[in-house]
Amino acid sequence: MTVSTTLELVKTDQISYYAISKIEAQFIHKEIFTDHCYDIADLPSDAFIVDAGANIGLFSLYMKQKHPKSKILAFEPAPECFNVLTRNLALNSWSLPGVTALQLGLSSKAGTLPLTYFPNLPGNSTLLPEEKNKLYEEAVRKRGKETADARFGGAVKVDVKLERLSDVLREQYPDGPDKIDLLKVDVEGAELDVLKGMDDEHWKLVQNVVVETWEPSGIRPMIEALLEQKGFEFTLDKAEWAPDQFYMITARRR
Repeated sequence: MTVSTTLELVKTDQISYYAISKIEAQFIHKEIFTDHCYDIADLPSDAFIVDAGANIGLFSLYMKQKHPKSKILAFEPAPECFNVLTRNLALNSWSLPGVTALQLGLSSKAGTLPLTYFPNLPGNSTLLPEEKNKLYEEAVRKRGKETADARFGGAVKVDVKLERLSDVLREQYPDGPDKIDLLKVDVEGAELDVLKGMDDEHWKLVQNVVVETWEPSGIRPMIEALLEQKGFEFTLDKAEWAPDQFYMITARRR
């Protein structure tokens, strides 16, 4: 993948971070740091958190700031985003102890697949570009073709490595972990595949799950059925900050 990226340093009251797309990053910062969209449970100070779809690291930084003793396993397959993720962790050096960042995607089976990377909307980069065609059409309808083209234009394909979450957990933590306090999944349409990549030995360790999903993908009922099967009760929320048809599934172990 060859992308010319000019990073911008954004300084806030909570953290400073490098952004590939300042507009997108500020939106994500607001939903996490201001709207507290991931404050779904009272986590212990030494929480173990899995961040599937880490993007440039704002969720991991928020959780590390809120839970300084926490351990976070963060996954980001897009090379440009992973580069900025590692830079943002280093910029906020207090976050580094306990954070393991891996340039990997998660799926139901190991392999390599093409990721469609959007330089102007890197958080929308996806293994399922046909879904972004629907989102592009929605952007055209709401904001006009020029704006939609500016946001989704310049997309490139890059092959990314995928692993099963359970396989990575066994490799990274041969003697554990003994708990997974929060599993956060935001992977632009591939959420069900991420969840299917975890075996029962690790499912039983999970206490809380939060999944962002887009209604036209059609996978929400299957995600909910899987969570119920694994012993969770869940709620479905349409947050004020979210674009149309985006939902947060919040699941807690029964």
